[in-house]
Amino acid sequence: MDGSNLSFCFVVRSDLEIFDGSENLGNIPLGTIIPAEDIIERRLNSCGVARYLINHETLGRGWISGRIRGGKEEPIVEVIPFDNDDDDDDGDGNTQPEHYLTPEKSANEWYKHYVAAGGGTESSSPISESFDIESLDEFQALLSAGKIHGLNDMDSDSLIASVYGKLVDVLPHFSDGVECSFIDCASVLASASPKDEVKDFSSSIDANVHEVASESLVHVIDRLPSTKALMARIAMLRALNRRAQVALPWLPMRPYQEGSCILGGLHGFGASLERAGRTWDSKSTNKWAQVTSIASRFRSCRELFFTGTKRTFLEGVMDATTTPTPLSNDEYELPRDVRTLRVNRLKARRAMTSNDSNLKRKHSVFSQMQREMRGWSGATLRRGFVAKGHGGQKRAFKVKLVGEGVNDYSGPYREVFTDSMQEVTDLDDTGSSSLGVLEPTANNQSEVGEGRDLFMFARPADSSSIFSEAKLKLDLLSSEEIDLMKSFSSIAHKKNESAREIEEALLYLGRLAGTACRHGIPVDLPLPLGMVWKRLTEESIDMKETLREMDILAARRLQDGDDHDATLVTDELLATQRRLLNSFAEGISSVLPVELLSAFTGEQLRDIMCGNPDIDVEMLRRVTEYEGYNNDDDVISHFWEVLREMTTSERKLFLQFVWARNRLPLKESDFDAPFKIQKDTKFIQEDGDYPLPSASTCFFSLTLPAYPDKETLKRKLLFAIENVTTMESDYVTNDVEVGEGWRGL
Repeated sequence: MDGSNLSFCFVVRSDLEIFDGSENLGNIPLGTIIPAEDIIERRLNSCGVARYLINHETLGRGWISGRIRGGKEEPIVEVIPFDNDDDDDDGDGNTQPEHYLTPEKSANEWYKHYVAAGGGTESSSPISESFDIESLDEFQALLSAGKIHGLNDMDSDSLIASVYGKLVDVLPHFSDGVECSFIDCASVLASASPKDEVKDFSSSIDANVHEVASESLVHVIDRLPSTKALMARIAMLRALNRRAQVALPWLPMRPYQEGSCILGGLHGFGASLERAGRTWDSKSTNKWAQVTSIASRFRSCRELFFTGTKRTFLEGVMDATTTPTPLSNDEYELPRDVRTLRVNRLKARRAMTSNDSNLKRKHSVFSQMQREMRGWSGATLRRGFVAKGHGGQKRAFKVKLVGEGVNDYSGPYREVFTDSMQEVTDLDDTGSSSLGVLEPTANNQSEVGEGRDLFMFARPADSSSIFSEAKLKLDLLSSEEIDLMKSFSSIAHKKNESAREIEEALLYLGRLAGTACRHGIPVDLPLPLGMVWKRLTEESIDMKETLREMDILAARRLQDGDDHDATLVTDELLATQRRLLNSFAEGISSVLPVELLSAFTGEQLRDIMCGNPDIDVEMLRRVTEYEGYNNDDDVISHFWEVLREMTTSERKLFLQFVWARNRLPLKESDFDAPFKIQKDTKFIQEDGDYPLPSASTCFFSLTLPAYPDKETLKRKLLFAIENVTTMESDYVTNDVEVGEGWRGL
């Protein structure tokens, strides 16, 4: 606090010590009056004791304390308020600044002058006037009326925070993921509410913003309060998140009860999260008293904090834990500490198209990278070097694509992440996993239920667990023994070579996914929400819903009857997935601060790491620039029509063709660079045919010939994205490298 706004201090106790650091400068006698101009600064220490930095005429500059150790003793110094009504003028016509005893009084005085000056309104439109609040009592009444009918306070505020967060992502002129125009937000919500009479929203707001609001509120649209009451609730959430931006680095994210034997630890049996796996459920918590802590309270209300607020905090911690990289002498050269990773994609493509599973697991891009990076530490992957001319792409290593003649200006770096994720979800002709890392869920195989595109961790062959032996002894076990068996099932299993290989592969998959997240590369990992993402964020889950997400038929069998064998089979499946999740989480923890993941929900973490599963053509169009073309040219109109008509898989192929990744960011502000469409100046071939489109994945650009009609553009574009398997060469490779790249298996 600035000392110029402090009042006099009157010393009421003798032997008041004044310190300069740890040095005692002397004692200030009883009754000493310290004028305001000698008070330099006021601070509160960790015990809540006010300390003053003063200038003493005989002892010099030092610190004095207001109390002894923050106790309830009489104060050592007393603040004397002074009346400055007669001191507004110093005699020379100069106005003196006013002095306030507390920050609250200063803020109230500022607000009074602010309102008197006409502040507080963003515009003079009818909608802004309709949201004016005259008094604090009116604001409190609006807060009480701002809940969504039929929901409790927490669920209502969580939904409001989620909707506001989505609007922040699509509304213009927002900052730090917390703020957007209050009037714009109110306009969008007023237009979405069927009860509101105020429909005067800004015409500058895109239609997709209103669509986002309508989709987010469709299930409660008839239970919404007035927009004014809703905005009062949003104002409180915004104020909470502003404070959270400052407070989050100081808050513990893991309750001290977890990972210890205090009151039963995490599972009620004194086992830590790392030892027993992620088996946290309601049964375990009901057996022991749950000690209230800051971390547990934060987790219970994590949905009140905007995703942007938490992402800013996570990104700040990732920046702080980035491994420093010394610069090279040539700014265009990568430093020596950035290691080079050699990948033979040509050999990997031939292996993945064969029917030999051993060749696939030996020569795939995923396997090549796993072998090359086996001895790399987590610090190596936590590098975030950005080279000049590489489009702002952070990287931990350099990629050398053998036999392709491509310089890594960020395109090959992104490409190896995309290829690896495609390979771990690749299926052979029998529907089995090609690499044995991830396998399709039962819903995926049978094409029933929801989440038909999901994969789960591959189960080891001939792996027996405690449930296999319990089938013969289930009737002899007590209920407590069954609870113990289920709680520790993820570590009660027999290991074999197959299980070891899968655990190592999943550990590397976690490191790869964590590195991609750290460097802003969304990965295509369609893993179950309940079994993976919610467990990583340590949310409480419903095991029936989790099972239904993976195997709806097994969930129905459990509901229909009391089949002990079916129950044991299901419990064994879930226990195996929990155990394998530990390996995946261990890989992530070497790159990302997993302790902070509990600040997010499972859906938020999945979106951060995997991006948008749907290719939003309209968002891509809004971030597009043109060279040689105009937005209204026929070939450009045909191009966007063709892209809208593509299937999801075809759009992913197109995105990988132009950007070396198959998922878009969640919002426009996450794009590092705009998508660029350039006109191809090549001449038409002699036979009258047009050349194929080409792309530069490093710079997110597409070179598009001026095709005469839509059908020609569609045929050429689909052929290019489905058949081009190598990148456009930057240089001519030598015979030795070409021979290595194309050498037979």
